[in-house]
Amino acid sequence: MSSQTYQSPGIAMRSPTLWGGAAAGGLVAGVGMGLLMHFLMNAMPLVGALYGQPTVAAGWFAHLFHSVVFALLFAGVITSTSFREYGVLRITGLGAAYGIVLELVAAGIVLPVWANAVGAAALPVPFLLPIGFLTHLVYGVLLGAIFGVVLTRERSRTATRDRSERPAA
Repeated sequence: MSSQTYQSPGIAMRSPTLWGGAAAGGLVAGVGMGLLMHFLMNAMPLVGALYGQPTVAAGWFAHLFHSVVFALLFAGVITSTSFREYGVLRITGLGAAYGIVLELVAAGIVLPVWANAVGAAALPVPFLLPIGFLTHLVYGVLLGAIFGVVLTRERSRTATRDRSERPAA
């Protein structure tokens, strides 16, 4: 069994396909995570309260915005490092790890500091809940899987285009 590595130094986030794939992955992952947050934790009003609107609708809007921003950050890191060479399963694994990091940093530290600062809730720092690890793991796995598929397809498309543009020997 042989292994082949394709080098794609130009695959960084220059392609609209990658930007769109990252944003779409962030939205899908955000919806998956958000459904758990909404139905298991009733957390959406708290998310909205961070922006002065303690409603479910405002919470969903803010949560999905954050989901896309964090997805674009994830995609930027993946495509600007050697991780861009990974396949779908490894990128999904990186997504899972990214979800755990988001739980530790964004939910564990940033959320309670922000909520306390704006008077939305009195939360301890760090604010870590087992269900939070699950919701962020769902986010990371969905994001990693979706972006992994988009990236590997774009890498394949770029390789095919590059081969077809080479002059015949």
